[in-house]
Amino acid sequence: MLDQNELLWRSAAFEAGASSPSGELASFHANYGADVLAAARAGDRSSAEALIRGWIDRSPPRRGAPWHPYVVATRLGNWVAALSLEPTLATDTVGESMRRQLAHLERNVEDDILGNHVIRNARALILGGMSLDEPGAVERGRALLHRELPEQVLADGGHYERSPAYHRLVLRDLLEVAPFAGVGGEIARMHVFAAGSSRPDGTPALFNDGGVDVAPTFDLASPAEGVQVFPETGYVFVRRGDVWLAFDCGAPAPPFLPAHAHADALSFQLWVGGRPAVVDPGTSTYEPGPVRLRERGSEAHSTVAVDGDQFRVWGSFRSGPLPRVRLVEATVDRLVGEAVLPSAIRFVRSLRLGAASLEIEDRIEGRGVHALVSSVPLAPDAPVRATPLGGAAEVEERWFSERFGGAVSSTAVVQRLRAALPWEGGWRLDWDGA
Repeated sequence: MLDQNELLWRSAAFEAGASSPSGELASFHANYGADVLAAARAGDRSSAEALIRGWIDRSPPRRGAPWHPYVVATRLGNWVAALSLEPTLATDTVGESMRRQLAHLERNVEDDILGNHVIRNARALILGGMSLDEPGAVERGRALLHRELPEQVLADGGHYERSPAYHRLVLRDLLEVAPFAGVGGEIARMHVFAAGSSRPDGTPALFNDGGVDVAPTFDLASPAEGVQVFPETGYVFVRRGDVWLAFDCGAPAPPFLPAHAHADALSFQLWVGGRPAVVDPGTSTYEPGPVRLRERGSEAHSTVAVDGDQFRVWGSFRSGPLPRVRLVEATVDRLVGEAVLPSAIRFVRSLRLGAASLEIEDRIEGRGVHALVSSVPLAPDAPVRATPLGGAAEVEERWFSERFGGAVSSTAVVQRLRAALPWEGGWRLDWDGA
């Protein structure tokens, strides 16, 4: 029984989120064992016991979601937590099942997937090995962290998949293994990024994949007023009075791991007076198809699409070559970023924050005539007015998703045109304020 984590496992970081995933992800969630941990957290031993027994009876080892390595790793960690909170759940039958799951995971670490999946594998090997007195599993988990963390946790505390929501999942996994592995430095840096990337409501900025149902809740420090730059991860966050502004000005993902990347270079998110104004489309599904492609695509984001998406996205988790994106300038009043697309077209964006306005100046450099789509996706009842700096714009029906399975109807102000490059355009956003 791992009493070292009792306070963590009883904290808000392990409260169940409201989510309605579909397809394969729904099958994964049904086998995560989060319901067992929730029952143990509530002191409902009989329900926790029935849930464990039911899973064992209907899930012999075989191919499928219940024995997918990520699912096994998630469930094993949740069962260790539940049994630590309710020790009488630890019967011989449960122990035998957990040993079988641990052995299966040791032989099937997700080196083909990498990213947050391998961190989740390491977490389960360490927790399961400590709980079941399997030192080989513990050492395997520690070795995975020793191999992965120098690459996955960036110098500024971000995670290399560039999803603030998944960043918090990785942080929670590391907090669980902290008593048994030397990860204090990574945790300290990640806490800084988690606080810096928080929206005014405390949830993470929803760049790339993820949602508020994915991200655990932590007691984080309140960032100071001003501009906060995370150069390695590629995000800038500005807090000035009642304005919160986030700017995506870095690599979409590691070039070998674009699974959670969106084609949203130089996009931004804006809150005014504690209310969302310009929003990210979010992630409602991981199922392949038009919805997944749209949510990853450039037109759904507050950026400029040139001849379609800024880079090719296909399937659920694949892409073509990624653009080169960098931050040029960052002050509390002005942000400038540059993206060189795979087509060699150069996109420069400047954000100028006024007393009650935000001016976006865009320049697309290259040759020839190209199809351009510049979008400002708005939250419902957004407290801002969007006006193009040149040309006409139309209001289009859109939706955005703060969580899996949840789509909220909204609108976007959009310019669609064919233009010879170089082209200059942009937007002015105004709101009521001093």
